[in-house]
Amino acid sequence: MLIEYKNHKIFAFSDTHGFNNRLQIPKDADILICAGDCCKDCNQWDAIDEELQRFFDWYSRQPAKLRIYVPGNHDVLFDLNPEEAVKMVPTSIVLLEDSGIEFEGISFYGAVCRLWMFTNTENHVPEGVDFLITHGPAEGCLDNKAGCQVLKKMIDKSMPKHHIFGHIHEEGGKTETTETTTYYNVSMYNQLKYHYQTMKENDELTHRVVKGIEEDIVSSFSLNSFDYDKDKCLLSLRRNIINEMVLSHQEDIIDDIREFNDCLREALKEMYDRAHRIYADISKHQEYGDEIELTASLYLGNQYSKLHPVQGEDRQDLWDALCDGGWNVLYDEGICQLTLPDGPYKNSFEAFTGMDCPPPNWNEGLDPELTKDMNLLMQFHHLFDHTEFAITDFIYVREFYSEIKINVTKGVKNG
Repeated sequence: MLIEYKNHKIFAFSDTHGFNNRLQIPKDADILICAGDCCKDCNQWDAIDEELQRFFDWYSRQPAKLRIYVPGNHDVLFDLNPEEAVKMVPTSIVLLEDSGIEFEGISFYGAVCRLWMFTNTENHVPEGVDFLITHGPAEGCLDNKAGCQVLKKMIDKSMPKHHIFGHIHEEGGKTETTETTTYYNVSMYNQLKYHYQTMKENDELTHRVVKGIEEDIVSSFSLNSFDYDKDKCLLSLRRNIINEMVLSHQEDIIDDIREFNDCLREALKEMYDRAHRIYADISKHQEYGDEIELTASLYLGNQYSKLHPVQGEDRQDLWDALCDGGWNVLYDEGICQLTLPDGPYKNSFEAFTGMDCPPPNWNEGLDPELTKDMNLLMQFHHLFDHTEFAITDFIYVREFYSEIKINVTKGVKNG
């Protein structure tokens, strides 16, 4: 990831896991930062010293004014034999472990966080440092719910201007900005493993790699052998690749987006009205003191859409995997949930679908000009932004189904 700061071009990366030779470093980058996990993603600890040496040889040859290195959890020699590991670092590479450096007016601090912190590091981090570098993420910031609480408290206290980290492969390449700090997940593993940079320039290779990813997903799903770390990466990588290809030509799918959004609105309205009718009918007959809660959920159709332009023998198997809540976690409860009673401020259908927001509403990530008059539903953007469906997975769906669950808690009559 390239960051321009104070007349410098800083290229930050992590999680190369032995694929560093595939890394494409911009020629004009003059500061390099590696946030750890240069060693292979395996358990061959007896070869770690050789892995580290190969990486350091490669890293020291990269043209730059400054090369910074912060070890990761797979660079285990820094934990097993730290004295030997430190000796291996060439003088051309700056090792930062709970230490900092200032270079041409830019301050850097590397804190040990592999994957969590166990030391009182916060007492040493300079307040307002330009770049804090760790291997692991802070809690709540591109961390896939695996971030470090201690690191989060440290950042809240020291308020670095930038935080560079990795470890969470599926969040690689993403940034997030708060009032005080910009967070960069610079993990490169998925991109390097699947030749992502080359794929973006080669449609045939891209489709072939996507097909291979899908075959891996179907195989794992059919064997019921879901490995969260591995398969979550596959799902996210597939989604990101397809979306980047498709969204570069949004005008080609705009009619399908519009038609899907219209069908989704009709399905939501039918579920909304049905849920309220059922709840009102049950409430008329409830015994005094009973508490009733109704939950309605809407799902995409069970069958892989026949409108989808890409067909094949395994498409239904892939669809089954994508629609499985154990795999596609944020789809576990469907496109949305409606719970009744909805409190003293009863939600209108417009509020339920996000249509009470002032325009432009719900077109983040899409072309604002193309979608400005489309009134895309909040539930559309749940699918688009938060689940592991690629946009072309769901915009061809025209059939939906809903589930309504009723929970009755028996009350106690007085007298």
